[in-house]
Amino acid sequence: MKKYIDNLKHKIKIEMGLTPKTEAKTLDGKFYFYDWANDYDAEEDWFVKFTRKNIDSINTRFNFYGVYGKGRFVRNKVAGKKIFFSPENLDKKFMKWNILFGDYCLPYVDLGMGFGEENKANYLRFPLWILYLFSPVANKNDIENTIYKINNTRYQKSKVCALIAGHDKHGTRKMIFDGLKELIPIDCAGRWQNNTKDLWEKYNNNKIKYLEEFKFNICPENINTKNYVTEKLFEAFLADSIPIYYGSNNDPEPGLINKDAIIFWKKNSANGKAKSLIRELCLDDKAYSDFIRQRKILPAAVDYIWNRYSTLKMKLEMLN
Repeated sequence: MKKYIDNLKHKIKIEMGLTPKTEAKTLDGKFYFYDWANDYDAEEDWFVKFTRKNIDSINTRFNFYGVYGKGRFVRNKVAGKKIFFSPENLDKKFMKWNILFGDYCLPYVDLGMGFGEENKANYLRFPLWILYLFSPVANKNDIENTIYKINNTRYQKSKVCALIAGHDKHGTRKMIFDGLKELIPIDCAGRWQNNTKDLWEKYNNNKIKYLEEFKFNICPENINTKNYVTEKLFEAFLADSIPIYYGSNNDPEPGLINKDAIIFWKKNSANGKAKSLIRELCLDDKAYSDFIRQRKILPAAVDYIWNRYSTLKMKLEMLN
């Protein structure tokens, strides 16, 4: 009974914003993470490594706030500086994340970051895919080399199409899956529609290595919103697999990504053009080779990403 009462009190404190749902910190006590993730290893965090690389002497405590709580704890006063980062879509009106964090917590923090575009001095657009693709200690040359590798690495293909998803709350995966399941074989390696154990049994859950076998990767965003582009599209690029994609109004990262290297799926459409192209690429090896050899990430991406790094460094220096 005592354990039950203690858990109930803790939940009430979370609801009231008196305590975070989760908490982690680095060994030196310079970085704290609230409502970030369960059992989080703060020492391995991307932003911790970035800050330690770019600031010689850390003179303040950096408090990072995530979206996996109730959105109230961030309002409390705390020693040091407050930074909010969202890996989730906050801009879809009336959805959970939008209701709780739609302002990126900018009234309460020194710096907010995420996918959206906010014209505020204490905001920096820093999409999640940057953290997935590039090292926190990368220099500009490293970024250029990573993009070159993505654009030029080729893998031998032995299978047709993969779809890896744990859920499909908004139906974006089902939309494409239902449209293609009679046209091509689709290996579903995640929890959703699972029909193979290869991802775990043969590849130890290494998603990129698994995808390297496949000509196509069905990789829509879980919800369609302008500017919301996660790691999914870039994972297909890393694996040299043609992405079959829906999201970001089918205009992901304009000026940075070559849209001709993507097969876009449209909602409320027969998608005849996409199906015809997929059929052609399955039957014609040369057509497939020509398509997959296209540049995936455009040259402008190097300067854009380096600008994100440089601006983040400047903002952290100002907060330190």
